[in-house]
Amino acid sequence: MNKFLTKDDSRRALIKMKSFHDDLSCLMNKHDFDIFQNLGRRNILLSQAQEKYFAESLSRKFKVRSDGRTGEPDIVIECLDKELECKLTSPQKHGSISFQTDYESLLKKGSLDFLYVVDDKDFEKFAVIHYENLTINDY
Repeated sequence: MNKFLTKDDSRRALIKMKSFHDDLSCLMNKHDFDIFQNLGRRNILLSQAQEKYFAESLSRKFKVRSDGRTGEPDIVIECLDKELECKLTSPQKHGSISFQTDYESLLKKGSLDFLYVVDDKDFEKFAVIHYENLTINDY
């Protein structure tokens, strides 16, 4: 197993994600929105921060690219020839966690590495899960 993503890498990225989340929450409150009302929408707003801050953290050790545009890999670690697909998810009402992806992209590429960040409803607790070489058969 290639352990290129360490606990410290994840911690650095999560600290920045948390700061961005808190700033976003304050801005939304100022305009009478509640960021906690719709966790799916919140996670969409934070997904770009996940890509950016994990790429920044990994760039301390590797040359990385992070684009995030539709059809482009979220993070590429060039020297390892790795693409990381980033996903941010929260437990559903009854506790289940959805680890979903884009079927067409996975079918086209054959396999991908996934970097899932699972957050709690308060955006205070996190689990970082890295899956290597997942295929459509894994879903």
